[in-house]
Amino acid sequence: MVSLGVLQVANYLIPFLVLPIISRILGASLFGSVSYAQNIIAYLTLLVNYGFEYSATRQISIARDDKAKTDAIFWSVITAKSILLLVSFAVLALLPLFVPRVACDPRLYIYTALANIGIVFFPTWYLQGVQQMDKMAWANFTAKLSGAVLVLCLVREASAYRLYPLLMSIASIVVGIGAMIYVVRHFGIRSYTYSKDTMREVIHAGTPIFLNNVFVALYTTANMTILGIYAADQVLGFFSGAQRLIQALIMVLVLPVSMSAYPEISRRFVESKKEGMAFLKRVILIAGGAAALVSLLTYLCAPLIIRIMYGAGFAPAVIFLRWLSPIPLLVMVATLLTVQGLYGLGLQKWAPWVGLVLAVCCVGSNLLLLPAIGEIGVCISWMAAELLECILVGIILLTKGRKVCSI
Repeated sequence: MVSLGVLQVANYLIPFLVLPIISRILGASLFGSVSYAQNIIAYLTLLVNYGFEYSATRQISIARDDKAKTDAIFWSVITAKSILLLVSFAVLALLPLFVPRVACDPRLYIYTALANIGIVFFPTWYLQGVQQMDKMAWANFTAKLSGAVLVLCLVREASAYRLYPLLMSIASIVVGIGAMIYVVRHFGIRSYTYSKDTMREVIHAGTPIFLNNVFVALYTTANMTILGIYAADQVLGFFSGAQRLIQALIMVLVLPVSMSAYPEISRRFVESKKEGMAFLKRVILIAGGAAALVSLLTYLCAPLIIRIMYGAGFAPAVIFLRWLSPIPLLVMVATLLTVQGLYGLGLQKWAPWVGLVLAVCCVGSNLLLLPAIGEIGVCISWMAAELLECILVGIILLTKGRKVCSI
C-alpha cells in the first residue's frame, strides 16, 4: 500500500504540486485550455488502458506461480495496449473535424496525448499482480520529480503553455520504457512470443472492466467535457482547479487502498467467499472513515486551500471545491464496493450495466442542470452519480453476492 501510495504521488501529486506556480503563470483562461486538453485525452488513455489495470492484475496474481502463463499474459497485454495506442492516435487525428477546441490548437492535444506512450509500456499491472511495487514506485517518483523540475525551470511565461504537457509526457515515456526494461530483465520474462489464446483471454477479461470504465468516465470526465460546451475557458479553469484538488485526493487516498487490496481480496475470494466478504467489510469501514474525515476538512478549509494553491485570482473556485468535497468519501465507498466486491466475487458482468445507468443519469442531468442552474449543476450531477453507484452496487452485493457466498 505504501509503494502504491508513492506511485500515486509520482503520477498525480507531483504534477499537482506544480499547479500553484503553473496556474499563476498561465492564468485562468490558458489553464482552462490546458485542462480541457487533458480532459479530452483522458478518453484516449481510457482506451489504451482497456481495464488491464485490474483484469491483468488479477490474472497475474492468480497465475503468478506459473512462469509460462505470466510471461504469455505480459506480452499479450503489451501487444494489446500497443495496438490500442495506434487506434487512439488515429482517433486524435480525426478529432479536429468534430471538436472545434481541438482544431484551434492541435499541437496542445498532440503533446498531451504523447503521455499514453509511457502508459503502454509501464507494466504497473504486472508489478501489482506479483506484489512487488517498491523499487519501481521510487524510480517513477524520481523521474516524475525530474519532469516537474523541468516544467518549473522552462515554463516561465504564458506563451510556453504547450511546453507544460509536453514535458510531463516526456517524463511518462522515459519512466514507462525504463520500467518495462526493468521488469523484463528482473523477472526473466522470455522474449516475445505471440499466443492467440492468451490474447483472447486477456481481451475477454478486460472488456467488462473497460466498458465500466467508459461509463464511469461519462459521469466523471464528461462533466468537464460538457461544461466546455457552455462555459468559457476562464470558468473551465476555475472548475478544473477545484476538480484537480478532488482528483488528487482520490488518487492519493482511494487508489492506493483499492489497488493494493485488490490482489489480496481476489485471492481471499478464491479461497473462501465468506472470508473475502468479511475482509472487504473491514477495509470499507476503515478506509471510509478516513475518507469522510478528508471530505470534511476539504469543505471547511476550501477558501484557504484555493488561496494557497492558485492565488486570489482563482477565488471563484472555492464554491466548486465545497460542492465537490463529498466526492472522496463517495468514490472510496463506490470503488471498494465495485472493484473489490463485484470484481473480487467474479460478478464483473454487472459492472457495465451499473456504469450504463450512471452514465445516462449523469450526462442527462448535466445537460438539464447546466442550462437551468449554471456551472454548479456539474458538481451536483457528479455527486449524485457516485451516490447512486454505492446504492446500486450495494443492492447487487446484497442479492447476487449472498448467493455466490453461499455456494
